[in-house]
Amino acid sequence: MKTILLLEDNPVVRESVVAFLLCKGEYFVLEAGDRAEAVERCQRQSGDIDLLIADVIVGVQSGRDIANELMTLCPALRLLFISGYPPERLVANGKLQSGDVCLQKPFTPNELLQRIAEILNQPVPRWASGGENG
Repeated sequence: MKTILLLEDNPVVRESVVAFLLCKGEYFVLEAGDRAEAVERCQRQSGDIDLLIADVIVGVQSGRDIANELMTLCPALRLLFISGYPPERLVANGKLQSGDVCLQKPFTPNELLQRIAEILNQPVPRWASGGENG
């Protein structure tokens, strides 16, 4: 069973996504509404966290910056960003890096599952295997 950490500051979105993922029965889901909760979840998790689903804007913080911090705590972490803004605009504004995977809100449950499967089928990130932190 894969472990997902959902970082989303909107409680309605967070609760909906968590409920949907849990009902699928394929994922163990941790949730966080802000940076501090996300860091705590990573520090307290005994096994790997396989995927971080993070809103691009979390309060006044950048989801990308929080993801960078979490990657030092959870080396096997893969990333999926979610946002109401078009991904191209987020890259142009420096909120995301050009290679980041971003799912635009609103998305359907099937779109979310497809993206999760695509990302989890990729190799473990290079920073998890002793390479440079990416």
